[in-house]
Amino acid sequence: MLKDRVSSAVLLVALAVTLLPPLHVAAQFDRQTAGSRDDSERKFFDQLRNLFGRFREADLRRSFEMARPIQCSELTSDTGEWRPVAFFNEDRKLGDWYYRSLNEVNSERSVFTFKGDCSTDQSNVQLITKFPIKDSLDRYSAGRIDLRDIAMKVNPAVTVSFSPRYGSYRFELPFMYASRSERTLNPIYTLYPPHAGDRYSIEVTNHWDCKSARSNDVTFQFLICETATLQRDVRRGSEKDQTFGTYAYFILSDGKEAMTSTKLVFGGGGNDEGQIKSLEANRAAEPERVSATDALARDVWQIPGSSAKLEEVGRGEFRIRFNAQTWSNNLGTPQILSDQKMLPLNPAKLPAGVDYCAWRPTGTGPASRLVSNEPDADIAFALTATDGNKTSPAFVSFDMKTYTGTRIGTLQCAFTGVGSVDSLSVDRWVSIVGGHLTLEINP
Repeated sequence: MLKDRVSSAVLLVALAVTLLPPLHVAAQFDRQTAGSRDDSERKFFDQLRNLFGRFREADLRRSFEMARPIQCSELTSDTGEWRPVAFFNEDRKLGDWYYRSLNEVNSERSVFTFKGDCSTDQSNVQLITKFPIKDSLDRYSAGRIDLRDIAMKVNPAVTVSFSPRYGSYRFELPFMYASRSERTLNPIYTLYPPHAGDRYSIEVTNHWDCKSARSNDVTFQFLICETATLQRDVRRGSEKDQTFGTYAYFILSDGKEAMTSTKLVFGGGGNDEGQIKSLEANRAAEPERVSATDALARDVWQIPGSSAKLEEVGRGEFRIRFNAQTWSNNLGTPQILSDQKMLPLNPAKLPAGVDYCAWRPTGTGPASRLVSNEPDADIAFALTATDGNKTSPAFVSFDMKTYTGTRIGTLQCAFTGVGSVDSLSVDRWVSIVGGHLTLEINP
């Protein structure tokens, strides 16, 4: 157990380091544009600096506990995009920082996008995260590519749900990548993929709890988020079992001033960078128009737990979302997935001795609907399973048809060394398909 506790502390160091490079790179731009800020921009960074100082001198965990809940409509307002603007670790030796200019914020490539219909102040929403690929970020730092050319990794959506017990919106980011440090034999985990083709680790997950960091002197919207990268079998609420330094805190902002219609434009390109955009009050307040079916689907679909059994998932209502980035040009041709990688399928050379999933489209159904945000609106999903033996793998097949009966395709997954399919977990399936596919349930 001591080994696990030590590893947890190391994991958090990695998370802090991954968000530091854009800060240093951006500093050179700030010197060129100093003095160009208007009152709104100065107001934003004055509030961020004061907020940073307040948290820096406080007991971070207690300050987080005292923070107020944020409402669903505040999370998803406007574009729903939030960016990290400050960081603290509970062990200050592991670092803290905050951004001092709009150019620095715009150089931060990490984006958290909250989407959903807020029928209540505590409705579930979906979160899509986007992080830069490290080797591309290194090329930018070396001056070999432009800021807009940094390659990004867009992760599948995860469900964000409100916890009445903690008064926070909480979610899991299982998209962590392992690397080795020269100073330790323990793996270091990061949200930034080192290379475009890297697969994320299935041993750890990144827990997040977020609240509103608002007070009488803070008018812009800030989130204070407590986060910890832990082994998958470690649950939140077990702080007493974790070593000091395990937990870190990020401040995120959408740049929007709650009391007015003013918003700082984050992440804009070209002439948009540094611009202040005024939103008409009636347009900002206008709710997103969605059908009752869409609103219900957004509220209830969620990713099953990693230890959930595939066969149990198949007994209830489920769907598979195909990642549009990797499938848009591949849905019509057979593909093989193994070790979180995807390649064209050669039926004569199926993998031997390893887990894999084979996608076989029929060519007759509307397969393009699989890459939509709500594939279940047009497609029915069914699961069938066959036990394995000493000479044959266990098989789990996902069949996809339209509601009128037109077959779209089958995803057949083979699991080696498995007798009964009862033992197959979602985690093992994810280790095959990675971020190319996302399994969701409607509990």
